[in-house]
Amino acid sequence: MSMTLALLASTWAGGLETGDSRRDLDEVYKPRRVALLIGVDRYQDPDLTPLKFAAKDARDLGAVLDDEAYGDFDRVMTITAQTATTREGIEKALRFATADLQRDDTFVLYMSGHGTLTLDAVDGTQLWFLPSDGQLSQARETGIDVAWLEDQVADVAARRRVLIMDTCHNGREGSRSQLSGDVASRLDGLRGEAPAPRGAREVSESEARLFAAEYYQPAMEATELANGVYTHFLIESISDGARQADLDGDGLVDVAEAHDWARDKTMTYTGGLQTPRAEYRIVGREDIYLAGNQATRTAAERALIAATDSLLASAHVLVDGQPRGVLPEVVAVEPGTHTIEIRDAQGRTLAKRVTHLRAGETLMVEDLMPDTRPAVEVLGGALLRHGPGADAWHTGAAEMELRLRRPDMGPAWFEPDLHARLNGWSGDVAAESVPVNAGAVSLGMGLSARSQRLPISVGPSLDALAQWRRFEDFDSSGQQVDHAQLRPTVALGGASALRVPVGDRYLVARYDLRWIPYSYGDQDTSYTQHGLAIGLGSHL
Repeated sequence: MSMTLALLASTWAGGLETGDSRRDLDEVYKPRRVALLIGVDRYQDPDLTPLKFAAKDARDLGAVLDDEAYGDFDRVMTITAQTATTREGIEKALRFATADLQRDDTFVLYMSGHGTLTLDAVDGTQLWFLPSDGQLSQARETGIDVAWLEDQVADVAARRRVLIMDTCHNGREGSRSQLSGDVASRLDGLRGEAPAPRGAREVSESEARLFAAEYYQPAMEATELANGVYTHFLIESISDGARQADLDGDGLVDVAEAHDWARDKTMTYTGGLQTPRAEYRIVGREDIYLAGNQATRTAAERALIAATDSLLASAHVLVDGQPRGVLPEVVAVEPGTHTIEIRDAQGRTLAKRVTHLRAGETLMVEDLMPDTRPAVEVLGGALLRHGPGADAWHTGAAEMELRLRRPDMGPAWFEPDLHARLNGWSGDVAAESVPVNAGAVSLGMGLSARSQRLPISVGPSLDALAQWRRFEDFDSSGQQVDHAQLRPTVALGGASALRVPVGDRYLVARYDLRWIPYSYGDQDTSYTQHGLAIGLGSHL
């Protein structure tokens, strides 16, 4: 990429200046910050008076953006030579600067120079940026449509995009604009300002447009500042004045903070004659930062909540109880632990879960929704038995379980299941030291309520059991006898389960408590059984 940049840059001999941007090939696929700055001082058209500081503005801002201590941009391109700032040259530079941008990149386009406007009954007011070969009397044919520039920036692949224009279009003396005689005469016949331009594309997500002045105001240059007024204070906001411009004290200056600083300073300096304006809509992992080091920017990245399921269209996203957006719009959330709630258009809760969001993470809403696919679980664990008659049974035991879950059968909170269990235990009867082998086979069903906030379920269960035991004893004559017993019974109880996704499967931990009636000899009795098992589940 570095070699390509060098070769292409040679096409603008003397016109394209690149700073000391980092060019390590290992960084190619990481998010990059790219800036293209264009400053036009000199014009071929004698009707366009030369500007003093437009080219210097571009160079000065480019130097600050390229400086590791301030902007820390990865690639900064500055075009100021008269031969390179033609209409063709600017369009070529824009294509080149944006050709390899990727989704997570940041792109800044800065334009400084003369502007003008055209006015007619059909198209209304149109704003133009004049390149070095632009003709004031032929703005439509030779100028660059500002609405077209807005569209070009909006269509860039980079997620974060900024257009900055230090120009104006009112034609007042001492400003960065001129009007053709035809347009000036039409404006003289108007009562008040020309009608506002129309048809400009609205700002999209993670996009900002900064303008040095309202379209009907002058954008002024100041000899004592050696810059355009707005650009001077914009540079100040991300360099020497960054600490004051950083209103939230996070060590970063975002595009809104930079503009607010430059706007207030510009209005004060010009006595209100020049009022910079901005349009932006920042929805993304991070604000668009113009100053601050990479480590601080990475730590400030926000997480995203997004959805692709068409069934979730128009669903509302609440974060910690506060409305934050409507799907399928992407919702940016500060890193940390939050309660994320999804409600449908009727206000019914579809999902609600406490989750920890990392900086830069994208959380898909589908992952918050309860998975209603049938699933099979295989578990193994230990049992503990106690109660009347338990002294005839060993207290330590093992169990295997196969469970079929059917969360698709009913409302979101309802989860029935069918399960089969095989358990067994062995040991000596405490009183007589008689070795006993015993166990049970059971079939049953459970009806659980599933939490919408946590991956747990709780509910009752009913099982039919066939219990068996085998032991050796002595009859009345003293002969050793092998005894085997089989008893049918039922068990009433309840179970709770915790399920944690692991890739395409999930881990499950289950605790159950069952009351089991049993006949011991001629005596009817019962015991209580605690079971703790862990296993793996897979959706069908």
